[in-house]
Amino acid sequence: MQTRRISRFHPSRGLHRGPSIWQRLLNWGGAALLVVAGLALAYGLYWAPRQFALNQMNRVAQAYADRQMAEMAKVEQHWMDVPVLQAFQRGDEPAIKDYLQRQPLVEAVLDRWGDRILWIREGNRLVQAKDTRTTQMYRAWIAQAETYPRTQWTPLASQDPEHDRIPSTVVRGDQYMVIKRWRAGSPLVSDALREVFGSEAPLRVGIRRTMDAGRKGLRKYAWGKDPSLQVDTARINETLVTVPTFSDYFGEGWDLVGVPFAAEAQQFQSQYNRLRWSAWSVGAVVALFVALGFWLRHRARQKALLDADRMASLTHSLKTPLAILKFRCDTIRLGRLTQDQADEELLKLGSEVDNLTLMIENGLRVIRGSEDVLPASEVDPGWLRDVAEDLQPAFDAEGRHLDLHLADSSGKAPLPSLRSALFTLLENALFHGKGKVVLESELRRGRLQLRVSDEGPGVEPHQLRAIGRPFLRLREHGNEGFQREGQGLGLSLLCQVAEKEGWGLSFASSPGHGFHATLEIPSS
Repeated sequence: MQTRRISRFHPSRGLHRGPSIWQRLLNWGGAALLVVAGLALAYGLYWAPRQFALNQMNRVAQAYADRQMAEMAKVEQHWMDVPVLQAFQRGDEPAIKDYLQRQPLVEAVLDRWGDRILWIREGNRLVQAKDTRTTQMYRAWIAQAETYPRTQWTPLASQDPEHDRIPSTVVRGDQYMVIKRWRAGSPLVSDALREVFGSEAPLRVGIRRTMDAGRKGLRKYAWGKDPSLQVDTARINETLVTVPTFSDYFGEGWDLVGVPFAAEAQQFQSQYNRLRWSAWSVGAVVALFVALGFWLRHRARQKALLDADRMASLTHSLKTPLAILKFRCDTIRLGRLTQDQADEELLKLGSEVDNLTLMIENGLRVIRGSEDVLPASEVDPGWLRDVAEDLQPAFDAEGRHLDLHLADSSGKAPLPSLRSALFTLLENALFHGKGKVVLESELRRGRLQLRVSDEGPGVEPHQLRAIGRPFLRLREHGNEGFQREGQGLGLSLLCQVAEKEGWGLSFASSPGHGFHATLEIPSS
């Protein structure tokens, strides 16, 4: 025989005010699912706050770039400048040393109008160039620069084998042609930046290939660390606020970029972090409120459906007691009873009306959402016999037998709720079962078990799993229509009451072996 447990026995539930821990967990579990949905919506709002923070920082970066653009222009001007150079013979004259100190990036000099000797830099002096491959390349650059309409000419990538490592330029002066090269990391570059900025440099400067902008994982060099005036590409890419010039003065594929010193860069990063988290917080709050709105709407709809179900279940549970009242009234009206018997029936009618009133009040309390729990009273064999006696007229009308096997033990439960539950189980056995109906009680494992069983055809396993759903009505196999009128709400209400009160409730059945229901309540 297959058994289906509807609810587990909870001896403390129903004896105190408020929902159980499991009910709270269920409520919070539903809320957690809604929060997950809200987080999904918040993720959808992620890009807008992030874009807002980026836009704000772009404004800050643009303002910083506008302030520092004049300083970056000084670096470009120094790169393109050719100061007046006096005529020289040896290359180690004081004027030459002073010139090279003011122009640290100069690598070669050629007199346009004189003997056209190419001089190569060696330390703080100039020496005549030897016939090497580098010398031939420099002469080719100078020859092409002399035909160029502008005073500054940069070699193309095909003309410079070191184009991807060292930016180069040829600048034409009034008398001399000068070749300058920016060797990143060289002390000469730092000397050039100090020559441009003086003792108080406003920012750090680096040269970066355009294709390396934004790349991660590049090597960091010791010479690019703050407080050096030079900065390497890896640190440029890590800095939030930069000042790129995007000029063509350093040749194809090279950009001159300025970055703030570490302290100022950290301030920009902190400002961006504050903007980003503030914007994300606003987005999360918006998503949370939207999700909360959906949740409240869902809860309102669920409550409306539950109230309608409870109202229908309440009206259904009143059918049998009202039928018994009608039967007693008809018995008295027909005059078949003696005066003493009629008075006894009238007393029973009054008791039935009181029970119906309590049942209605309890049902309305549940529908209104009140969490007040009815006081638990003693459930003894005498009370169970009274319940069975109240239903005896219905069994007599159907020609069925109701047998009682009651132990001397007793339990505790709200009597109106338990009376309604037993009525539902006995009514189900009477109207949907066959043969003898048995109500028995037994004390087991510290709880009082109340079992109702019949000798009917039983139900299939898939039908047993569906019992307790609202508006479920079973039909016998091969027969058209339902065997009894009703809406299939009795057992649905019973499952709700058992869950609320903390009673154990289980159903067991198999084809040909009847239907068995077990209700567990706390022992007294």
